[in-house]
Amino acid sequence: MTTDTDYGQGDNRQGGVGRNIDVDVATQELRRRRRTWIGEAWDSNVGKKIAVALTGIVLVGYVVLHMIGNLTALLGAGEAASGGAQIDEYGHWLREFGTPLLPAETFLWAVRVFLLASLVVHVVGVYQLTMRNRAARPAGFPARRIGRSWSARTMRLTGPLLLAFIVFHILHFTVLAVDVTPLAHGEIYSNIHGAFQKWYFVVLYVAAVAALGYHLRHGVWSLFQTLGIDTPARNAYLRHGATALTVFVVVGFWMVPISFATGALPEPVTGPNAPTEVSK
Repeated sequence: MTTDTDYGQGDNRQGGVGRNIDVDVATQELRRRRRTWIGEAWDSNVGKKIAVALTGIVLVGYVVLHMIGNLTALLGAGEAASGGAQIDEYGHWLREFGTPLLPAETFLWAVRVFLLASLVVHVVGVYQLTMRNRAARPAGFPARRIGRSWSARTMRLTGPLLLAFIVFHILHFTVLAVDVTPLAHGEIYSNIHGAFQKWYFVVLYVAAVAALGYHLRHGVWSLFQTLGIDTPARNAYLRHGATALTVFVVVGFWMVPISFATGALPEPVTGPNAPTEVSK
């Protein structure tokens, strides 16, 4: 037998469920409204392409500056005012930039974090765009289009190879964990001189820079397309510009290991790889 009290409790329970549903709907709506324009842009293909392009600009800029910094090694082993190598002075300047307002290496680590974030966004964006393109392609549709350049077809290969090389490069010359030759913090000239006396390091770095060249040329050309600055009237100039930048970067990077390997650069005057009679 059901009493009026039971009916009242049933109504209360139903009302409680209804209120819970209303709260859930309101919470979901609030979360939807709080969704930032950045998140919405990232979910779209256009937004991902823009993010890939912008982070590509950051990474290309870093590659060019890194190459120019490496070229200070060509100034010799003892050309700085301190009597050491110019590239060692350059490395010291990077570590001390911003002092005494900031602790040593603060600027350097800020740049590293920014570059790492840019690299992550770039890699994730490219991967997700690739997966979406594959999912949208009809069954049996040919994956390779006629007329695509060799560098365009090798992007999927050079990307992972470059990512693996970046990890190795950091372990080699930043962390100094690949201690095949004597290494010491701050002794950049001595470290790279010792490393590039080993033929396999020379081959590895030359091959990695070649892969960078393939990736860079197509990446810069794709950047022009994403930013909408490519037109039939200027496409030839843009392609030549991408090629010229690639040659500039590749040759610049190659000069350092080849110069050390061929003996074109002198032995270090300081550091673990300096001759015994000099280091004393």
